[in-house]
Amino acid sequence: MRKVNAAYPTSLQIDFVQDTFFGPVAHSAQCEVQLAPLNLNGLPGLQMQVRAPVPDKLERSHSLAFTWEGRTYRGIVHYHRRCDDGGLQLQLELQ
Repeated sequence: MRKVNAAYPTSLQIDFVQDTFFGPVAHSAQCEVQLAPLNLNGLPGLQMQVRAPVPDKLERSHSLAFTWEGRTYRGIVHYHRRCDDGGLQLQLELQ
């Protein structure tokens, strides 16, 4: 996977799932992101930097999927944090 240039974020349609008391709820949003490969204790991972504005429920999602450069990626959210610029950083374990 090539690293996306920080000066040129990529626009992706992200499908994500949030757990609720009533069961999993699926959401989808168009986001500007930057991607980078990541090693999560020997497991393939991905760091995703979502630029503001961040969809409301994305921060509380437990898994997500998107297509980039013709390939579909699916991952479990291992870590998330809000950034000072209003963006969101996610670390995903790829499935």
